[in-house]
Amino acid sequence: MGNFFIDPVGAAQRVFRKWFWLGPLVLISIVSTIAIYMRMPLMQHVLEVVPQPANLSPEQFQKNISIAMTIQRISMYLTPVLTGVFMAIQALILFGMCSIVTVNAKFRPLFNLVAGCSLIQMLAAIASLVILKAKGEVSTMAELNPPLGLDIFLSEEANKYLTAIIGFFSLFEIWWAVMMVLTLSAAFRVSKGKAFAIVLPLLLLGLVFRLTGAMFQRG
Repeated sequence: MGNFFIDPVGAAQRVFRKWFWLGPLVLISIVSTIAIYMRMPLMQHVLEVVPQPANLSPEQFQKNISIAMTIQRISMYLTPVLTGVFMAIQALILFGMCSIVTVNAKFRPLFNLVAGCSLIQMLAAIASLVILKAKGEVSTMAELNPPLGLDIFLSEEANKYLTAIIGFFSLFEIWWAVMMVLTLSAAFRVSKGKAFAIVLPLLLLGLVFRLTGAMFQRG
């Protein structure tokens, strides 16, 4: 699995192994489950210290906190399934793009590619958790998602959409994109430009999710 961090040619060889995806899926699921578990007390604290909306009674406010934490627990238990489904969706998008640009690629190797490169995004989750633990107590939702890109230079009062766009292009996201393009190019023997065109929809989808999340933030 280590090839997917620094060795596109070596990673390309693993893409065609039948059960390669299983290792990354298990490792990412374990790390993600632990990360959610360790973040839960921090999230509960933030939910409890934020100002109570004027249109909610104390009972309704506490009920909303309870619902939010229940959703977190459910997502923690479903992490392996959700991770696998998200990987499959990404692989399907790549499969569709390969058909459009006439690249002969099957679903399983593309699923292996997505699973392997997702290890880089797993590192981003680890880095985020390390920063949170080093910071100690957090008091806002923004602090629960520490900046990993150029958004580190923006204040919490900055435009939330600008912050989402700049923050999306973090070191880990760029690293992931580069390895996706180079590995896909080496595995299926296509130009880097065509490989980038195949991967581009995944980048755009990630950016859309980031902007959608920003829509539900206050400010």
